[in-house]
Amino acid sequence: MKHTKQFFVSAFAALFTCVVAHSQSPIPFKVRYHSFVKGDMAVIANSIVNRTDYDNSTKVPYHNQSNHALLNDQFQMEYIDVDTDGGTFSSSSASLIVDNPESKKIIYAALYWSATYKYNTGIQKSEEKFVADDDNREAIDDIKIKFPNQEKYTNIKGEILFDGLGKKEFKECAPYAVYADITEYINQIDNPFGEYTVANIRATEGRISGGVAAGWTLFVVYRDASMKGKYITSYDGFSGLNDDFTDVQFSGFTTAPEGQVNAKIALAVLEGDNNLTGDQFFFKAGANEKYSVLESPIRKPKNFLNSSITIDEKHFSDRNPNSKNTLGYDTCVMNIKNQDNSVLANTIANATLRMKSSGDRCYMFFSAFNIEVIENEEFKSVASPEIYVSNETDLSEFTTIKKAIVTQVEKPSVIRKNTTEIKSASIDGFPSGYYIIANVFENESNLKKFVSKLNSNGVSATSFSDPKNKFKYVYLAKVNDKSVAIDMCNSKLNNSYNDHVWILSVNNKEDIMITNLEE
Repeated sequence: MKHTKQFFVSAFAALFTCVVAHSQSPIPFKVRYHSFVKGDMAVIANSIVNRTDYDNSTKVPYHNQSNHALLNDQFQMEYIDVDTDGGTFSSSSASLIVDNPESKKIIYAALYWSATYKYNTGIQKSEEKFVADDDNREAIDDIKIKFPNQEKYTNIKGEILFDGLGKKEFKECAPYAVYADITEYINQIDNPFGEYTVANIRATEGRISGGVAAGWTLFVVYRDASMKGKYITSYDGFSGLNDDFTDVQFSGFTTAPEGQVNAKIALAVLEGDNNLTGDQFFFKAGANEKYSVLESPIRKPKNFLNSSITIDEKHFSDRNPNSKNTLGYDTCVMNIKNQDNSVLANTIANATLRMKSSGDRCYMFFSAFNIEVIENEEFKSVASPEIYVSNETDLSEFTTIKKAIVTQVEKPSVIRKNTTEIKSASIDGFPSGYYIIANVFENESNLKKFVSKLNSNGVSATSFSDPKNKFKYVYLAKVNDKSVAIDMCNSKLNNSYNDHVWILSVNNKEDIMITNLEE
């Protein structure tokens, strides 16, 4: 094992869990990614629709954030298309810029896109009557992305988190949200820092009740050996915010025993209008009974969601177009103000993000949490079986503490004594990795019943299909390291799932079947 500079993970000592309370969340928020890393997280984003009028095309940024600014349902909304590619109907760009990029390695990248999309185009016939002009609706999970310094687009197929089409409570605007893990693609390019262009995201053009809104958010985690250690975790789901509180509860961690506790949060939300107030975000941790209001110079306490894309309390301008008012698409990264550790204290083990909206109709689909850990030369680097790392992070970098006991575990080799079954598959255009499979179906109805049962029991499950054999696979986790996948199977996902699981190796060069392998 390599013994480079070590750091003591005192910020979080166990699996970081997330539960969304109250019934207004159609898809409960669940952990998508979490890991310890010397490095940081970064977010870029942009809208994909804009107003059009007699004086301005959609390529012209919309900056009006005054009290007199119109809302998206008062404009004729159309696609932004900044590229010169005839094969795209919508496109916008944003740049991922970091200090000293040569020292940074992206280890996880997630692309999200979301929109209101009832039909292709709509018109307003009277004050309260909106009808379809083109009632067709295309696939929402197929888009394109152009990576930095690349001339051609790459086709991306995402995982639909939620689609409001056909659901009574979402019938007016049919919002949706989609996720795609694009780590594999980013790792194939020489320099992942620079301009990203995302194209062919679908939304309604024209007008619909509540307004047209659409955009995309790229969330990345990168490693940099010169930076402080952090625990970073992300969640996704789909939650409609209203007068009732929606709580995202974080537990299973312990903050540092002494010193300043530094943390930040990232969010992506659809339909936060600039001049519709009443949307509020709060945060509390530990024994605190009082919630602290999340706010910044741009994001006001009672209008946190205001159609803006902000990073560290400033408008994010490295994008095209760089509208200050995105007319319904919010993304932000912000520090949690914690003077004298008054919000996040030492040795606390839970926290809550609380949201409500009394005047605006908003849909949250992504959040991330980031907290520093303390460097300490005294402890040796080890891998922890307690932590599920859903990327290619070097596990040998980390030490974990649980109940004040240092657990030291050698990183397992690929070949070991176990009873883990590993099968392989080649699926064109599908992200490579090792998928922890819980079941396989041919019948779609049976699959849905199985996934619904797992979700009702608090088990996060997702599915995908292999077009070659038509099988539908239900998986509980996906990792890029075979040894981590084997450990997860052998430990029954850290004793959280009692039934049989096995590994499907997708699009990996090593194509090995391990069944009841003996020493």
